[in-house]
Amino acid sequence: MSKQSNNTLLVIGECMMELWEEGNTYHRAFAGDTYNSAVYAKRFQPDIDVQIMTTIGDDSISKAMVAQWEKDHVGYSLVTTSLKAHPGIYAITTDDDGERSFTYWREGSAATELMTLLTSEAKTKITRFDVIFFSGISLAILSDKDKSALLSLIEQAKALGSTIAFDPNYRAVLWDSPEQAKHWLTKAYQLSDIALPGLSDHKEIFGHENNNDVMDWLEYLGVGEIVVKAESEGIYGYTRAERLVHVPITPENNPIDTTGAGDSFAGTYLAARLKGATMRNALQSAAKVAGFVVLHRGAIVDEYLYNNFLSRES
Repeated sequence: MSKQSNNTLLVIGECMMELWEEGNTYHRAFAGDTYNSAVYAKRFQPDIDVQIMTTIGDDSISKAMVAQWEKDHVGYSLVTTSLKAHPGIYAITTDDDGERSFTYWREGSAATELMTLLTSEAKTKITRFDVIFFSGISLAILSDKDKSALLSLIEQAKALGSTIAFDPNYRAVLWDSPEQAKHWLTKAYQLSDIALPGLSDHKEIFGHENNNDVMDWLEYLGVGEIVVKAESEGIYGYTRAERLVHVPITPENNPIDTTGAGDSFAGTYLAARLKGATMRNALQSAAKVAGFVVLHRGAIVDEYLYNNFLSRES
């Protein structure tokens, strides 16, 4: 980690209203891939200052969202407000194996105005964070002009010492084509110090067949710390110092909802590394949290249940 405080994490992306089904009832929550990671990072290391950068609306849903951020202890000093757009919404349905599918209402959401509304003061503050985390979804929802603007801002932060972490988190529906996704994800990787790709994403977009393909390509692009989530094969980690670390995964017998698994993994991993954990220890902690999360509905598990789990594991 480049900076000295090892105590600040900024996530960039979209927080939405989440609806998940239980019987004939939908329950409301607030979630989004990088926001979920922010919550799990804060829960795993409460002394980290975790902030989100996004745009919300001037409406009751946005106000309820901010209230939830306060409960989750995620700061929002870099959040801007759109006077014409509202937060996105998504609904989750799950099959008998806990695999989820989504229905989105997010086109033209407030978060798509992020770079348009970002102030000069906010742009300056961004460069002060120890770690900045964003995802393929953070990019995909923006116009190409705003994608370039966001990457330029991240590049400035990196030049001033921030560690840049990126998860491609590929969602085909958000991109015009796999070729467009490949173009922008490659640009993001080239700015990244830490990459957290899923092997399935790379098979679909880049044609990589195994973890070695992914690691070789990302190392070629200049990424120094690589974590490949290789499904049933487990997790493969690489740094120039530790080389290859493998953490096998034992699949949960009765997963209920896999919605927040990858996000909880990323947040826990980044928080652990930020506070000095070895790659192996960080991977093991992240895998345990993800395994716990899939046993519960919704992207973000109730804090009381999470704290009980963490106390048993410590």
